[in-house]
Amino acid sequence: MNVFKVTFSHAWNHWKDFTFVTCRSKAEAIQKAMTEIDIPEVANEKLIITVVAEGQLGKRK
Repeated sequence: MNVFKVTFSHAWNHWKDFTFVTCRSKAEAIQKAMTEIDIPEVANEKLIITVVAEGQLGKRK
């Protein structure tokens, strides 16, 4: 399992939030983060989503 930092921000607004999630892939990290972050409803909503791999969980062999 990998640890990802997923950041959301509005393109035309000052709102920004992030969370750390553990998943296998970037796509899964985005989906999981979207359920954890309360994204405010804004007219003409455009989100910028940034995903950064922070590390791995568990032992390496």
